[in-house]
Amino acid sequence: MATKHSPLNFIPNDYRIEAYLDNRRPAYYGEAPLAYAEVIADWKADMVRELGIDWAAKANHCIHCGNGNVRWITAVLHIPTGEKVVFGSDCTERLGFANQDAFKLALLQSRAKAREVKIKCYLKREAFLAAHPEVVELLAQIDNPVHEKNSFAKDVLNKLGQYGELSDRQISAVGASMLRDVLYAERKATEAQEVKGDAPSGRAVVTGVVVSMKTQESEWGIVTKMLVKLPNNSKVWVTAPEGVERNDTVTVRATWTPKQDDKSFAFGSRPHLIQTVHVV
Repeated sequence: MATKHSPLNFIPNDYRIEAYLDNRRPAYYGEAPLAYAEVIADWKADMVRELGIDWAAKANHCIHCGNGNVRWITAVLHIPTGEKVVFGSDCTERLGFANQDAFKLALLQSRAKAREVKIKCYLKREAFLAAHPEVVELLAQIDNPVHEKNSFAKDVLNKLGQYGELSDRQISAVGASMLRDVLYAERKATEAQEVKGDAPSGRAVVTGVVVSMKTQESEWGIVTKMLVKLPNNSKVWVTAPEGVERNDTVTVRATWTPKQDDKSFAFGSRPHLIQTVHVV
């Protein structure tokens, strides 16, 4: 028996589109459980708002053609009765509305397509992690405070969310970078427990190990500085003479100025290299 909404009795002007909806429950693509629960709650709230508390009974069924398995649906107000009904996307075209409405439906579909892409990426990521337990370990460690300033490692690991995988080269680089973080933190912890003597002052000769080097700009152009650790655990910062490398033991004459708030650290000027012992 034909109803007032069926093609036989259908009067387009009796209907007004209220909203375009995706009838499919949002798929999970890796959100935290609470975040995904919010996605589902928002989706249900939209359905209730547009179709009423009986939305679940309406959502799968096109009132116009009788199709009981529709995904892209339109919430439509039947003006004479004030009833909210559902039209499937194909039957929506029969309502004869402007192209703008067709665009809105296409936009909704494109958003769902984008979510499908995220789902595919998530599944690809899960398969990649199952095959690369070393990356799982890196992800587990990246929030450790020792890696707080390692933007390189964080950026590369975040690409897993975009592409679902990393290259062997990227994995190796991230692993090496995070290992340096750990070694640096261990060295700083050891140094914090060391008893430090006073750094040199005035024109003096010092001997120590080059623990780090850094190239930087100065008023005289690009220069390379070295941090030298002395036998009493104090440190000096001075321009590195040519040929000096990290871990070398150097003997240098310079004019030393202790740091105002740290007597165990001094800045050097006018350095003169007396001897270098390279690490074999």
